Amino acid sequence: MIVAVGWSGQWAVRVSGEPGRSVRLEAGQETTHLRLHPGESIRTPRILALQWEGNDRLVGHNQFRRLLFEHYVPRINGQIVVPPVSNSDAFTYEYEVIKKKTGQNPLHVVSQLKPGEERDLLSSADDALNWVNEKNQLDFIRGIPPVGIELYWLDAGWFPGKWPFGVGNWTADPERFPHGLRPLSDAAHDKGLKFLLWFEPGRVGPDSAIATQHPDWVLHRQQEGALGGLFNFGDPDALHWMTQTISARIDEWKVDVYRQDSNICPLLFWQTADAPDRQGVTENHWIEGLYAFWDGLLRAHPDLMIDNANWRVTGPDIEVMSRSAGSLTRSETECGGIPHAEATQLQTAELSLWVPIAMGAANGFDPYTFRSAATNGVGTGLDLRAPYVPLNQVQRGIEEVKSLRPYWLGDYYPLTDIGLDPKAWAAWEFNRPDLQSGFAVFFRRPLSRQSTFETSLRGLDPSASYDVTFAEDYDVKERRRMTGIQLRHLHVAIGTRPGSLLVRYKATASTKH
Repeated sequence: MIVAVGWSGQWAVRVSGEPGRSVRLEAGQETTHLRLHPGESIRTPRILALQWEGNDRLVGHNQFRRLLFEHYVPRINGQIVVPPVSNSDAFTYEYEVIKKKTGQNPLHVVSQLKPGEERDLLSSADDALNWVNEKNQLDFIRGIPPVGIELYWLDAGWFPGKWPFGVGNWTADPERFPHGLRPLSDAAHDKGLKFLLWFEPGRVGPDSAIATQHPDWVLHRQQEGALGGLFNFGDPDALHWMTQTISARIDEWKVDVYRQDSNICPLLFWQTADAPDRQGVTENHWIEGLYAFWDGLLRAHPDLMIDNANWRVTGPDIEVMSRSAGSLTRSETECGGIPHAEATQLQTAELSLWVPIAMGAANGFDPYTFRSAATNGVGTGLDLRAPYVPLNQVQRGIEEVKSLRPYWLGDYYPLTDIGLDPKAWAAWEFNRPDLQSGFAVFFRRPLSRQSTFETSLRGLDPSASYDVTFAEDYDVKERRRMTGIQLRHLHVAIGTRPGSLLVRYKATASTKH
């Protein structure tokens, strides 16, 4: 059985039972010791339970994935939302710092760093985000080369007070953006790009417009931090105001993707607001309000994509998954905005069992690094105009991402143990039974002495014939015709470390007929 909880607050699960006889599972909001006022109501977390049969747990996982695709993931015009190939200059500043400090190609430097080492090279994230203005962003958008980018991304730092202290000022900084943000979206749309804009409506800076004009809409904890309070989505007036305000910004600035971040944990704010006989009620109303806020945006803007930026606080649960395209960064194991290839491999390998739509951020464009981060979309925070960016590799990598998109909506099979061992291999497969085709990607990690790997591809007809291609870089180096039986005993080799290999297969025309 697979059980999923639909609650973006503090939830808990308890499992007990007698081995071999029964199992008792309890799940829901962790704390609900409360009384209700006359006329007041609360909701319980949504629970999804899927029962499956067999000895192979991947059968259950793939039934779960199919259920999510069929009934839960968001759609626009009836089509499942697809993460875009995006470009933002949010971390351009960081790469330029690395270049100046080392005198080397920052992409090469980053590829050699171990986790945590970048802290000695990078400035603060505030500098990376707050240097934006109308001129440099228009220059950035107009300079995006024709390599297949689909979306321009403006992250935090565009509002008065800058990031992080200006959160709660949901207007464009008049000094840096005298014409608002519409010139940026117009420039993006003129290039055929969509426009993503970052917000953090749940946090309220202490000197922001919300804090000074509507202090009754802000929740506080006992030891208030410098980063401010929590906007109270549980207050009907506050909820209405926030929905109308953000909706107006989406209209005014022609936003295609609304990115919602959350950089403070709301639990202490909820608990501080609760009386002893009302424990859990603030959280319950707040979560209800959050869902109502997103639903209001989607009703007003049916073509809007919601990007749930920070899974540490909001999701990825069933309620979030039904409204947002996962996350377009999966940023929780990144340091200083720079994801490590093996960390992004780990994210894809594990999350694909549970979360069917999500995207990684790439800090390099060689096949090993790029394939590590890419799903059916990929993002980069680099200025693609920089002389050290290999545009041919960028274009080839993006072409590969787009060509593989249909298969990410299929069945998923991890082909290795899921972990971070730098001496090991990592691999996974995505299969579309309805298309009789799919792909597998293999990663030989930096310290692996093993140059060959044998695996069994899944979801294949053993009697069918398949056309199979092998590509270590972005060019196909070998083509074979193989049977399903042969693909169940597939032997692959990667000559470099780190290195990767993409294997694609498709049933031959004679098999399909």
